[in-house]
Amino acid sequence: MPKAKIIKFPAINLDLLRPQSSPEKLFSRLLRWLLSTGRYIFIFVEALVLIVFISRFKLDDDLASKKEAIEQQIPYIESLKPVEILIRQTQLKLSAISSFYSNYADYPQILKRIAAQTPIGVKIISLNLEKNGNKVTVNLNAQAENNNALSTFIQGLKDDQSFSDVAVTSIGFEKGSLNFSVSAQANSNPSGGKSS
Repeated sequence: MPKAKIIKFPAINLDLLRPQSSPEKLFSRLLRWLLSTGRYIFIFVEALVLIVFISRFKLDDDLASKKEAIEQQIPYIESLKPVEILIRQTQLKLSAISSFYSNYADYPQILKRIAAQTPIGVKIISLNLEKNGNKVTVNLNAQAENNNALSTFIQGLKDDQSFSDVAVTSIGFEKGSLNFSVSAQANSNPSGGKSS
């Protein structure tokens, strides 16, 4: 039998994963994007730049007009400077007066309360008033004609609600009269009762 001839065909390399047409280059894709979508972005940016540029002139004009308005007000404000100084001095004086009265003990009222409790037979020789916080320490030296006058005076101070811690610190008999010392605490503002 005759031998069959083997025919050799040229080898074809077929790659199905590669695109059949030539791939588009990056530059051409970028150029096409710039001509389609990019132009809208470019127009938007240009419009934004123009708006900012034009608004700059308006803002500069507004700034100049505000500055001019402020400069027109400067003489008026400077004319008020003496009034402001006077107001500040008045406020300083008022604050000084307010702080004085907040720390002020009503000494005349305390003296009136002591005088109201002093019977005829008691003579006050010396009196010392000293402010400690919201209380006034009262130290007095006095003479009494008899025990009744002394006890009336002490009991009167104890009964008065303006005074607290009333105590006789010393007592002695000299030349027919009783010499004694009393210490007490009085409210700073004895307006008729104990402060709570």
